Amino acid sequence: MTDIFQEVDQSLREESVASLWKRWQWVVYGLIAAIVIGVAGFEIWRGMREGEIDKSAVIYDAGFSARENNDLAAARANFAQLETDKTGFKALSGHMLAGVEKDLTNDMTAVEAHLASAAASDTGVMGDLATLKLAYAKADAATLADLEKILKPLLDRTGPSTAMAKELIGAKALAEGDVERARTEFEALALDLEAPRGVQARVQQALATLPARKVNLDAPSVPVATTPAPVTPAPTTPAPAAPAPAAPAQANQ
Repeated sequence: MTDIFQEVDQSLREESVASLWKRWQWVVYGLIAAIVIGVAGFEIWRGMREGEIDKSAVIYDAGFSARENNDLAAARANFAQLETDKTGFKALSGHMLAGVEKDLTNDMTAVEAHLASAAASDTGVMGDLATLKLAYAKADAATLADLEKILKPLLDRTGPSTAMAKELIGAKALAEGDVERARTEFEALALDLEAPRGVQARVQQALATLPARKVNLDAPSVPVATTPAPVTPAPTTPAPAAPAPAAPAQANQ
């Protein structure tokens, strides 16, 4: 009898599984198909992406080789093909185009445009370096306020690039005669543990050449508030006791 019950239970379980499968089989097939299509699509996209990167790398390498061989026109033509690149070579090509344009035409407007494009296309180190190079390219003609606007993305952060940006701000302030602003920037950099050693060495030298800080002797002195010391009461000396009244002399008998 036990065997019969087990067979019946087994049959019921099989029928339940079969009914569930009939009900949900197309959902399962759909999920499997979606996974297969997704994986296949990703592999196709990755293959296309790798193909684009390889193509951009070949163009960049050709431009770099032309630059090394001093064929500036060919270098510019190759790097210019990467100005709309979306694989990461745009920032690199912007740096290279700025250098090629400087040597080929010395057109600072074009140089600054390439650096601005490189800075806008990357939020990492390459973008930071492009921002710094753009600020240095404009430093002579720009005002301190102009430089602060260009370098704002770096000044709002911390790190080596920020230290170099603050060094440039201090140098520009000094060039405009704002010695105290320059001193403030340089003193902060001298204590900045994240500043590169070269920056720290330069600001130390700059601080050594600055005139002594001016002290305004005509400024009204600010009284220093003092707290009066608590008065300790003097020890009281007991008053001398009054002499006892003398006993009256007895009358002579």
